[in-house]
Amino acid sequence: MINRSIQKLTKRHSAIAQLFRSVHHPTPNPSPSRGGESRTIPPIFAVAAAAFVLTFFVPSNTYAHADCPAVPKPVRDLKLDRFYTDSAGSIVDPAKMEAHKAETAPLTAFVGFITNQADRANSQRGDPIETAKCALTWIRDWAGGGAYLGAMDSKQAEAQRKWDLAGTALAYVKLKRFATQEDRTVIEPWLIKWADAARAHFDDLGIKRNNHWYWMGLGAAAVGIAAGSDKHWQMAKGIFADAAKDIAADGTLPLELARQGRALHYHTFALEPLIVMAEMAVARGEDWYALNDGALHRLVAKTVEGLKDPSVFDKLAGVPQERPVKSGYGWAWAYRERHFGRMPDNIEQPIGHRWLGGDVDVLMRVLERM
Repeated sequence: MINRSIQKLTKRHSAIAQLFRSVHHPTPNPSPSRGGESRTIPPIFAVAAAAFVLTFFVPSNTYAHADCPAVPKPVRDLKLDRFYTDSAGSIVDPAKMEAHKAETAPLTAFVGFITNQADRANSQRGDPIETAKCALTWIRDWAGGGAYLGAMDSKQAEAQRKWDLAGTALAYVKLKRFATQEDRTVIEPWLIKWADAARAHFDDLGIKRNNHWYWMGLGAAAVGIAAGSDKHWQMAKGIFADAAKDIAADGTLPLELARQGRALHYHTFALEPLIVMAEMAVARGEDWYALNDGALHRLVAKTVEGLKDPSVFDKLAGVPQERPVKSGYGWAWAYRERHFGRMPDNIEQPIGHRWLGGDVDVLMRVLERM
């Protein structure tokens, strides 16, 4: 037990040092660390963030505090271009990626800020009320402005909408105990509308139900808890059941293997929402890990095998995997905490990401208190 505690502390120190440094996600998390230390923001994001603040912020009518920045103007419509050059989604166009980062800078700033504040409110030694009020003000103002409920002009925009839904709803899960009735009256119906709008995208039978479907599931699960909506919790459970069926006997996801040189990358990306959903289910007394003969355990085992030896996925996908291989965010921490015996070796990765609501360790602690 002592050795494991030391390993956990060492891992957490390493994870915090890397927290929210984006690797395979299109945009990094610009938020401060759990201890309040600022993170270095790449130059393009510093410029984009400065332009964002100067151009888009509006004063909040609901809360003012010296340490709480003005709430940025809500973004209703998303117009985003695809940044891959091939149909398999395996080759990134650097110029298009840079443009994408600039286009999503206001969204990165919003979700990054509220997830960081939610983590601080649940971790700081002092009175968390002001921190929580600030984050809730940001969320409530965007809710009141109908953020994310406007026109989505592309599949990329729809993808961004559900990723940000998951992060925002999970941040609110962390903050809900601080919310006033007025906060809840504005925020929770908005989250439900947002989830329903994101889910409607999958009514198109031409949309692949790959990792995007799983991220939709995480958003639905988060809204289910955040807004007390059994409808959305059951939606998430159905999506997770689909994922469990998707996982092959050898632990792979066929639709992610089709991503060619990024097959391993997308296996880690798929694990992020699936592990967090499974952990949310545990907190509610449900064992989703057991579905389809422990399918999620198989996916973890195969992905870990690939992270240790990428040539495994070179053969599975039929093409060399892009190097260096990155392990993703948060999922290994959460999984190893619960299933140490299944994954005794440490997988280095940041402890969270804004699309996971921030720090997954904080999320687990919040869920345990509910």
